[in-house]
Amino acid sequence: MSLVVNFLNEFRDCLLNGNEDQVLELNMPDDFTGWGITESDNYHCLADLYKRSGRYFQERDSVDIQLEPLDSFGNGKAMMVACRFKRNIQFKSGLRLKDKNLRLTFYLVEHQGKLRIRHSHLSKAWPEAMPFPVTPVPGRPQPELTDHSVRLDSISIAPFLDALNKRVNYIESVDMSGLESLQHPSQSRVYFPIQGNSELRGTRQYTRHLHALAEKYANPLLKYHHPVAFQDQSLVCLCAYAESSCLDQITGEKISASPLRVTYILQEHEGQWLCRHSHWSLPCPAPANDV
Repeated sequence: MSLVVNFLNEFRDCLLNGNEDQVLELNMPDDFTGWGITESDNYHCLADLYKRSGRYFQERDSVDIQLEPLDSFGNGKAMMVACRFKRNIQFKSGLRLKDKNLRLTFYLVEHQGKLRIRHSHLSKAWPEAMPFPVTPVPGRPQPELTDHSVRLDSISIAPFLDALNKRVNYIESVDMSGLESLQHPSQSRVYFPIQGNSELRGTRQYTRHLHALAEKYANPLLKYHHPVAFQDQSLVCLCAYAESSCLDQITGEKISASPLRVTYILQEHEGQWLCRHSHWSLPCPAPANDV
């Protein structure tokens, strides 16, 4: 746990007192992915992150950041960390970003004695009263893979694509037991759903959430796009875009959402790769004078 605590302290200190070079040092230098709150917070390479970070450090005026760890697991070489993220940022332009219930997932790997970011997913729960966005799924550039890359190639990723296809089939056929069979049995696991200010914990809350969705919506459809998987030690990080649709059981209205951002952290259990953490989100509209 000391590695996780040290990383979170380093991450927070960087946002409070650092610069764009220190942001890069927090991320794996060879390959990483990341999503933030808005549509433009979409990172495929260090250059994207460096440019966005530079604007943040130049334009910020005052900053308060708080991280509340909710769950972590792994073997020290590869770790998942789920946090509640609180921010109060005042920019020179007058823009103020104040949120006390953001959701943050890190997939971290050991690099030169410290944990570094391989994938991150920061989001805000989608407001219950606001219609879902329906916009085209963006492209996702694929870097050239080297012999040392941990990003799975088209052959190595096949078993995990099969797992995604199973999930689609279970969702579209409303097979609750099938969906539950894909989940890790650990009761400490945390899930971030698209809506709702509270995370889901363990089997009971996850199952209750599934049944509530099945009672409210009919004819669910789901399609994943541009999946990327990293495998480090005993964990797999699987992230993808998705689009979905369903019918409201009461009004008959068709409800669509796109592009969903989905992160699954899988851990091996009795010879199977099962989901121990998931994070679903939609990119929120950028505020005026977005930085």
